[in-house]
Amino acid sequence: MTAFPWDIVFWALLAVAIGSTLFFVLGRRMGAQTIRQEQVLTARAVGRKQENGMAEAPKPPPLPNRAGEEQKATEYGLPQADTPLGQALARVGADVSGFSAEYFLKKAEDVFARTVKAFACADMSTLEKVLAPTVLEAFRHVLEERQKRHEQVHLELRRIERLDYVSAVPADESGRVCRLGVRIVSWQVSYCRDEGGTLVEGTEAVTEFRDRWSFEQGVNGQWKVVATEAE
Repeated sequence: MTAFPWDIVFWALLAVAIGSTLFFVLGRRMGAQTIRQEQVLTARAVGRKQENGMAEAPKPPPLPNRAGEEQKATEYGLPQADTPLGQALARVGADVSGFSAEYFLKKAEDVFARTVKAFACADMSTLEKVLAPTVLEAFRHVLEERQKRHEQVHLELRRIERLDYVSAVPADESGRVCRLGVRIVSWQVSYCRDEGGTLVEGTEAVTEFRDRWSFEQGVNGQWKVVATEAE
């Protein structure tokens, strides 16, 4: 009687056990790799949708004078001739040689721009040319106080959007001088930091400013700013 081949059975069982173990381990690894691959593909698909604009959040409207955009021309608002303000301007034109309502607004725009820039860099010589003594003294006081506190001022005029007349007072025989009030709408970046760099006034964002400036004609015919106020 031939002996039973136990050695063959042993090696066969050992091969089955090893094969089952390898299948179990390799199968689990492939499953995990498949899940990770699906996650990566899904994430990439979402990213492509955002890049194509399908999942982007709404964007705010562009700010004035953004890089690459054409700057719009300043608007000059003139009152109707039959309105009280229009008639007052006509009387100013009759009294002041060479006066033009539209041309004056353009000059006011230039004075406003020069004044803002001069104030930003504390250029007193320029301010003296365009400001009346009382307004000049007020500007000087603000600059001196900021200097005492070691504050750093950033003032950037981005755009002057529009100018409109708000008042017109002709000169008269009693000695009253001609006075014109102008509303100025501008876009500026205006803020102030203390000596530690902390923002103490204003904002770094482009902001709309609405100001009323009053101009008077002096004895030499030169117009100067006699009052400024924010609306």
